[in-house]
Amino acid sequence: MKTFVRHTILFLLAATLFTWLMLWLLGGTGLLRNVTYQLGHDDRLYTKVHEADTAGPVDVLFLGSSHAYRTFDPRIFAQHGLRTFNLGSSNQTPMQTEVLLHRLLDSLNPRLVVFEVHPDIIQHDGVEAAIYQLSNVPPSWDMIPMALRTRNMRVVATAAYALPHNLLSPVYKHFKEPKDQYVAGGFVEHEPAHFSPTPQPPTEINPLPEQLSALHRCTRYLANRQVPYILLEVPDTKCLLSSYTNLTVFQKEMSNYGKFYFKILPTLDDSLHYYDESHLNQTGAELYCEYLCDSIIIPIISAL
Repeated sequence: MKTFVRHTILFLLAATLFTWLMLWLLGGTGLLRNVTYQLGHDDRLYTKVHEADTAGPVDVLFLGSSHAYRTFDPRIFAQHGLRTFNLGSSNQTPMQTEVLLHRLLDSLNPRLVVFEVHPDIIQHDGVEAAIYQLSNVPPSWDMIPMALRTRNMRVVATAAYALPHNLLSPVYKHFKEPKDQYVAGGFVEHEPAHFSPTPQPPTEINPLPEQLSALHRCTRYLANRQVPYILLEVPDTKCLLSSYTNLTVFQKEMSNYGKFYFKILPTLDDSLHYYDESHLNQTGAELYCEYLCDSIIIPIISAL
């Protein structure tokens, strides 16, 4: 019996070592079906998280999806005397926001945190954003529960490769991400483009319970740290907004987590100020950031 137990333990140790070796050798090659390692991305997440380590303190920290990193331009806020940082990333759900908050809140030390919340993102499973985050953000213990909460084998396998790889590999440590269209402070400017408005099919917004739980943990974390925060929905095109069958229900749900802001600006035109149905182009982003400064951000900061 003792021999059987000893052999079993040795086999498990050897199998574990072999698995980690295969992950280390093949994880970044694309040959392992369940490992999706994507170092570098259009959202420039690798660049911004490394920049954020030394960017604080800031007046405002923005968090959210592409609706955040394509909208909140630090240059506009700087013209109003505000120092900001944009930690938005592609399809970032509250699960990934939680990791970024825990990692960078102290170094950025913001006076105000702005959560960008979007009807589409709150019903995402977070798989795509988890893979981007695991591939590009320096490893931390918070990434393990984040990966497990997706309940997706591809995310878990990617985490098993990415966490030790990014901790030890010189390839990760010395990676140089393209800086085209990247603006210091976390903004990524889109090339000039205009949207051709088209009718959108009726869509019901169904927030995932796990995303709402993650959003609650984020807001509770900030409340415990006594950091002021707001939730903000960047307006989609009017043709997309009109397709949501329960938009007011979603917005009421968001208001349960903190002060929530949403306004359709009459100056924003679907064909002039958007590059697709839900993203502002640069002209639209500048108009919206001016509105934020004058009507929301500066009044809040002045009252702190």
